[in-house]
Amino acid sequence: MNVMHKLLAAFALWACSVCAPARAQTTTLFSDNFQSGNYSTWTLSGTGYDAVNTYQGNVSMRLDGLRQGTKAMSSQGYTNVSLSMDVGALYLVQGDYCRAEYSTNGGTTWTTLVLVGDGEDSGALKRGTVSTGLDNNANLRVRFRAYTLYGHYCYGDNAVLTGTPASGGTIPAIAVTGSGTFGAVAVGGNATSTLTVHNDGDANLLVGTLGGLVAPFSLVDNTCSSQALAPAGSCSIGVRFAPTTAGGFSSTLNIPSNDPDDPTVAVAVSGTGTPAGSVYDALSGNGSVSRTALTASFLTSSGTLNLMNFSHYTLPAGAANPTNTFQGRLTLYGETTSGGATEVGGNNNLQYYSQAQYLPEFEFDFVQHGTHFIPVTRGKVGGTHPSWTYILEPGRVWNESGDGGWSRVAFPFALQERGSDCLWNGVMTFLFKDDGSVSDLAYQIASETCYYLKVNFWGRLDAGYTPAAISGAATIRSDYEAEVSRRMPTKPLSALTTDYPGKGVTVANIGSDVTAAHMSLYGVAYNGVHYVGGCQTRYGTYPFCEVLDVPSYSTAKSVSGGYGLMRLEQKYAGTQRTLGVDEWVSECTGSQWDAPTFEQALDMATGNYTSSGTTTDEASQAMADGFFKVGTHAQKVGFACGYPYKAAPGTKFVYHTTDTYLLGRAMNQYYKSQASSSADFFNDVMVEEIYRPLGLSPTSYVTSRTQDAAAQPFTGYGLVYVRDDVVKLGEFLNKAQGKIQGVQTLDATMVAATLNLGTGGLQAGSAADRYNNGFWYYDLKQDSHNYGCSAAKWVPYMSGYGGISVVLLPNGMVYYQFSDNGQLTWGKSAIELNKIAPMCS
Repeated sequence: MNVMHKLLAAFALWACSVCAPARAQTTTLFSDNFQSGNYSTWTLSGTGYDAVNTYQGNVSMRLDGLRQGTKAMSSQGYTNVSLSMDVGALYLVQGDYCRAEYSTNGGTTWTTLVLVGDGEDSGALKRGTVSTGLDNNANLRVRFRAYTLYGHYCYGDNAVLTGTPASGGTIPAIAVTGSGTFGAVAVGGNATSTLTVHNDGDANLLVGTLGGLVAPFSLVDNTCSSQALAPAGSCSIGVRFAPTTAGGFSSTLNIPSNDPDDPTVAVAVSGTGTPAGSVYDALSGNGSVSRTALTASFLTSSGTLNLMNFSHYTLPAGAANPTNTFQGRLTLYGETTSGGATEVGGNNNLQYYSQAQYLPEFEFDFVQHGTHFIPVTRGKVGGTHPSWTYILEPGRVWNESGDGGWSRVAFPFALQERGSDCLWNGVMTFLFKDDGSVSDLAYQIASETCYYLKVNFWGRLDAGYTPAAISGAATIRSDYEAEVSRRMPTKPLSALTTDYPGKGVTVANIGSDVTAAHMSLYGVAYNGVHYVGGCQTRYGTYPFCEVLDVPSYSTAKSVSGGYGLMRLEQKYAGTQRTLGVDEWVSECTGSQWDAPTFEQALDMATGNYTSSGTTTDEASQAMADGFFKVGTHAQKVGFACGYPYKAAPGTKFVYHTTDTYLLGRAMNQYYKSQASSSADFFNDVMVEEIYRPLGLSPTSYVTSRTQDAAAQPFTGYGLVYVRDDVVKLGEFLNKAQGKIQGVQTLDATMVAATLNLGTGGLQAGSAADRYNNGFWYYDLKQDSHNYGCSAAKWVPYMSGYGGISVVLLPNGMVYYQFSDNGQLTWGKSAIELNKIAPMCS
């Protein structure tokens, strides 16, 4: 059989590059080239056999006997509709035939598009195309059909249906965002969650009467029932959970509409009623704690604070439930005059950071929930400090008998380098009472994820507590419970030996590619369990490992860039990945930007660069000064658009964070054109349609942006994760294949091309390294360790500056390591994990 896909792809690439104005006109309504090795969406019938057939790298559907494979599709709302199908054959004799056929009436009658008989059975694909009589039809069917003796083979391939959206549009498309998970709510209380219904189609969406909910769930503030939503319009639904008894509850909200694909969207809602007055996550101790540092007398008087083991900053054994409740504002005083910072190691870079030893101004609201202390503001906070920004995370509250009636708080926080991704994690602690009394606050930082700046920070500051009712406090509590409950269950890495006995796993080897002193976090997710390690600091174990913040660096290219474009491709009709960068980034006016597409920017293969060295441009002083160190969109985009033409787009990989920045800008501008001028792709699509539904932490909901009215997300870096976010993002692709609760959220074609590289991607360094769709690849077949691979086994992984890897292993595992010593390899870990589940079976 002829291998057609490479030539077709090359022709499509050439056609797009010379016909830029037409790229957005024709929409691919259906396409299947079977390269995924799966045809489960086709209906098979008739006697005979069917199989996936691979020949010279090409995959097709093989049929014999009277076997046929049928697919239903629709061209409703489209004109100029065209259908093409390929058929090949081997070993036919007289009377054998292989057909590609189509029906315009739901399969009542069929028309032959391709017929292959004896004498045409060389294996070459024969193509048939029809471009009349297919417009605006919801009852199209196509099929590949064999009429042969057994063992005389028909090969179906490359079924493609395209069309042009009809003027004015005719198809509505419903999308629902928000969460129906309430967590725990006290009996007699209530919490409300807001769902938003969007019309992502190009015709009015008619929403019917909502129903299905049963007590203790109810609808409030319902602006959707019996409403007509114009394209890009939306309405909101308030779902209230008001338990009157303790226990778990669940129900389903049904949202009917005239969306032909999803006539009724069923939203699952759930919550737990807890006894009134009960303490969330209650402690069992009586307050008997032997405390030798950070005592109440020290925090309420004076004294010199020194660096100490983090065990003094954490919830101790024996702690009792708090007798005071914090709700209001915590303010620190003297940040610009008090505090210490000492650089560790020989880089000597702290001197270049203004006001480096001082914390940013601190004035934030918090809500207590039982024994938990929740910041109202989550994610990175801008502020005005010249060097650092804050990230606040939830901590704990408890009583100790030696504290004289005070309740004690310890909560984690991080400092992040302004304009960059370096992160330093620490803990703050203080005492308080209901009447607003508060002690001094002590803080300490003794670890980081930062290649070029290792620093210990510590100090004690005057504090003020202003008790006040916090708007939405009940929702903050219930959202936090839902956040915690959705985290993947964890075990220490050592549990791998007991969970998988007899496999010979040496746990000490996992993570050993990285020097232990420079490891922030590492772990592996497998079979629904998150096996965790790391969290060591220069002063003991970090006490809040579950919310230790780590920077994305360039793993954002895979997440904001890769997942972003895959979502855009899935969200809208047609093909967005082949849109031109110059069409949506108005600042790229040079002729070198006439051809590069969104996907080529994601692949860092625009063909525009100064040096052909893989990372020469990225590591240059010009890049540092012209892109990384500037703060406005005009400055960043001006530099990014300035690279000269050197090679045809899509042919040469040159590592450019600037390309991913341009992709982010292009996606944002395209999304605005579809939604509204005030829309924001990161907030509306990445957060609301991916991060929240996946159950990621609120820390991930904020990204670094340019410091101007454009507020353009960096896209190529600038995210912050906690460890649960990392494994969920990895499994989203590696395990769920871009689906959320069974619904395809990322474009299936791009997902398949990312997980199964085949001959795709561009060489990115050695022959064992490639890059595609924002992901790096390493070929296990070429590794010095024998994994038993009979052919190339390309493993996709995310990579970040300094020593960050998130690896989507082919045995279903997600392995990650966040470190900062420039050690990027993960081979020793892969060898051990391969013992549990072989990667080349």
